Amino acid sequence: MKSSDRPGTEFGRGGPSIFDTMRAIVWVVVLLAVALVLLPVQMVAHGFGLKLRHTIPMLFHSLVLRALGARVTVRGEPTDRRPLLFVPNHVSWLDIMVLGSFSPMSFVGKSEIARWPVFGYLAKLQRTIFVDRDRRQATSRTADEMIQRLREGEPVVLFAEGTSSDGNRVLPFRGALIGAAENLARASGDTVWIQPIALAYRRINGLPSGRQHRPRISWIGDIELVPHAWDLLKDGAIDIDLIFGNPVPFDPTADRKAIAKFLEQRVRGMLSASLTGREDRLPPLAAL
Repeated sequence: MKSSDRPGTEFGRGGPSIFDTMRAIVWVVVLLAVALVLLPVQMVAHGFGLKLRHTIPMLFHSLVLRALGARVTVRGEPTDRRPLLFVPNHVSWLDIMVLGSFSPMSFVGKSEIARWPVFGYLAKLQRTIFVDRDRRQATSRTADEMIQRLREGEPVVLFAEGTSSDGNRVLPFRGALIGAAENLARASGDTVWIQPIALAYRRINGLPSGRQHRPRISWIGDIELVPHAWDLLKDGAIDIDLIFGNPVPFDPTADRKAIAKFLEQRVRGMLSASLTGREDRLPPLAAL
């Protein structure tokens, strides 16, 4: 599917103006220039284990959000309990920018991400855990790597749907994908904490996005990354709710499928409340 074929490509106006296109070109130049500076620094910081290696990806993600005119509203707070697994819904590559700009964390992503222009290389330097779901042995190695990160006290982000949605709904969570938490809990006898997160793309160009236009932000199917990112750069402002739910303890006796179902229902509830404006059902605004 081409980005121009997706629904809602001309939301709230007759398409991007020459000014919008010029602004997008300027931001592309800025992002490429910044990436050329930050990537070598990140390589050095990563190689020597410097704390700077956690800060650089956050800076780059924040700059991408600024280029897109994205405004993020945070509700609730990330827990300080460890080991910690974040489990958000998955809509777009933008999810990584939103979460990655908020706090240092590692992502579990599909192997295709490693081939993304610029972002893929930055993902590698951010110690993203890549998984090839078509190879069972590779999936096992991914779980082992996740366990190691969790033991080190580093929060890990796992998109438990296994794919991205259209932004209007939450797909079923796959219990097998949170197997690393189960394995670590049983091996160590300790509790692993899993915190549900909802990412809600509420507004586009200052107007409520609506069910028919929200898929324009989503990155699903065979949509190519570069044209999709270019369209969003030209379009401008996006308002996003980043919602942290209450953390769920996963102890050695926990039922993985039951936990996955509970997390799915919690994320679905937070997403629905945000998209329908029922703020009384959401965690309070974070004090940033």
